[in-house]
Amino acid sequence: MGEQPPETLKTLRQASAGAEIPTEMVARPEDLPACLAAHDPLAVIVRMAGKGGLEACVDVRGRSSLSHVPILGLSRDCSDLDFTELFSTGGDDLVNEDVAQPLLRRLRSLLTSPARPLDEARSKGRAVVVGPDPVWRTMMRRALVNAGLEVDVKENGRAAVDASADARFVVASDDLDAGGAIAWVSEARDAGNKVPWVIVAPPKRMGAVRAAAKVIERAAVADAFAPTENVLFVANDLIRSGGVDNRKSARMLYGTTVAFRVAGRDSDEVGFTYNISAGGLYVRTLAAPEQGQEVWLELWPPRSERRVRLAGKVAWRRPFGANETATVPAGFGLELTDGLSGDLERWSLGYEAYAHSLTGERSTKAS
Repeated sequence: MGEQPPETLKTLRQASAGAEIPTEMVARPEDLPACLAAHDPLAVIVRMAGKGGLEACVDVRGRSSLSHVPILGLSRDCSDLDFTELFSTGGDDLVNEDVAQPLLRRLRSLLTSPARPLDEARSKGRAVVVGPDPVWRTMMRRALVNAGLEVDVKENGRAAVDASADARFVVASDDLDAGGAIAWVSEARDAGNKVPWVIVAPPKRMGAVRAAAKVIERAAVADAFAPTENVLFVANDLIRSGGVDNRKSARMLYGTTVAFRVAGRDSDEVGFTYNISAGGLYVRTLAAPEQGQEVWLELWPPRSERRVRLAGKVAWRRPFGANETATVPAGFGLELTDGLSGDLERWSLGYEAYAHSLTGERSTKAS
């Protein structure tokens, strides 16, 4: 989807030929609905540069019947901005548009284990999603259903409060009717309802909403411009608050581009970090290495002036698709084991500075 230069067309043709699947090219956004209606797509591939790519993401994610279909972005730079824009509009992974192999690996993986239409698993309980924008509601619902939750979608604050009494948590757009989400969560608390609320606000509003939410029990704020899956992380933290956390160091949301490869391989994959701790990180990708494999990686630590090269072992991986045990998007969790001279210490120091900036506390736990 989107205007394709000759080099990108070559990449698409090589990848689709290698995976032995047909590819339908759509250049204009207005032609996309007819194409989607005529096919049962394995994936939708969009180009980040040029016209129509992000619009296509929004179009696809606005269709609940295509919630299970992954969106892959093509980019020449694979920058932090490209990843963030793709994820915030419902995309699932980003690959270099000039090299066919990364795209081919993802298509083959999807062919081996294609995602099925989302079947809301109720083993993890029910969440309420409320907001005035139907596309936003659909994208948020998708992220939560992929984590195995039943999702009750509402359009206004009154309906959300009424539906939330036995919910696991509520995800609310800041711009709700009648005073916004803060007014509605306050009403719920006045009525004795202690269900956690995650309020999703644009960056220009986050300071004011955070200040208001600070005095409300079990309420937190998430960035409306960040990947929708970040809401799941914030909600899980709210649910876990008051419980026992046996982790050696707290996990923090942190997104940056990471180059990684299975140890000994001759080329990198590119992913995007989802969360980090002093001794590990989770990488979002549809090309996750196998559990137990050793991985080399290079990335910017938080609060650091230089990149680091680290090594680690894949502790676990999560394939693409709905999963009732999932608390993260598709990707892999890595336990850090080594690094170039001084780099593992640089990572730990960057993590400590980042954690302190978010919590105001220094970690007293071992890493």
